[in-house]
Amino acid sequence: MQPTASSGGVNATPNNSQLAVLLSWVSYLTNPVTEISEYIDNWEIVWNGQETEDGNYAFVARQTNGNFYALGVRGSLPVNQVFQNWYTFANWVIEDMDVVTTVAWPYATTANPRIANGTNTAFTNLIDMQDTLGSGLSVTQYLINNVFNADIPLLITGHSLGGNMANVYASYFVSQIANPTYAQNNLSLYTFAAPAAGNSDYATDLDAKLPNAWHYHNDNDIVPAYPVFSLVGLVSLLYIPTPAASQITTVIEGVTVSLREAFLTQAGAFLYIGYTQQANNYIIFSNPLDPTYNQNTVEDFFQQAAAQHSLLNYVKYLGVNNLAPTAAATL
Repeated sequence: MQPTASSGGVNATPNNSQLAVLLSWVSYLTNPVTEISEYIDNWEIVWNGQETEDGNYAFVARQTNGNFYALGVRGSLPVNQVFQNWYTFANWVIEDMDVVTTVAWPYATTANPRIANGTNTAFTNLIDMQDTLGSGLSVTQYLINNVFNADIPLLITGHSLGGNMANVYASYFVSQIANPTYAQNNLSLYTFAAPAAGNSDYATDLDAKLPNAWHYHNDNDIVPAYPVFSLVGLVSLLYIPTPAASQITTVIEGVTVSLREAFLTQAGAFLYIGYTQQANNYIIFSNPLDPTYNQNTVEDFFQQAAAQHSLLNYVKYLGVNNLAPTAAATL
């Protein structure tokens, strides 16, 4: 069993960050409804989303005393699929994340808020998701009826693309409740290894209307660098001395280039879009490299990237040390 979550409200940051990372972990389980009790004491899932065709999934859980609720959002692709090689990773960025094109974000008051087209697709999947537990309500209707109307604290969380979706859903939810006091006092957001969801106007708006938000970034994790131009450029310098991107070559459309050149070329595609990570409570921490992957090969570079992106690194950083070994091996 894992630590019982604090019911002290959204400002109990250390306790709630541990809760959030465990809820993100639960989102990856085979059957979160029945397995949540193995990881978090005194919590149960009360709204369970039907997984979409492209792998999006979310759930609403609550403390069994009803004093605290959470929305957990899962990303779409497992880590071992994302980091198989350069082509799989590039395909994930261009197609699954779909960050080359953007759409206007209507739930903000800043001048020109825009989010990635892929993020918008995943967001639409989330707000249209059906409840397998039979409430007949969308996730937003459920949260408004059972959480917001009862003035109960709500935590929103996710890892990787799940964090990306949690980010935009939190922005949307604040606009739907139109209650700044609730957003400031009873609503919190925790993301782990989340790619940037939108441009600076989008990020500025969310920072302003949701002060109780924390975003965690392992500095050896590639994913939260995307698709921010300056951060993707720095990805090309990761894992020095080995597996160093500058010392590794790959073939792209028949041309042999270093992996560093490939990352820099990819970064150029994001230059004028202006993706920006959140500014408030953006926490970057250092994580040691996995010594298993220390050769200057494409395989070891992406195996190292997968190891760094694992949610387990964020679990450990936040001091949750008693996950079952068999469970830890899955992420």
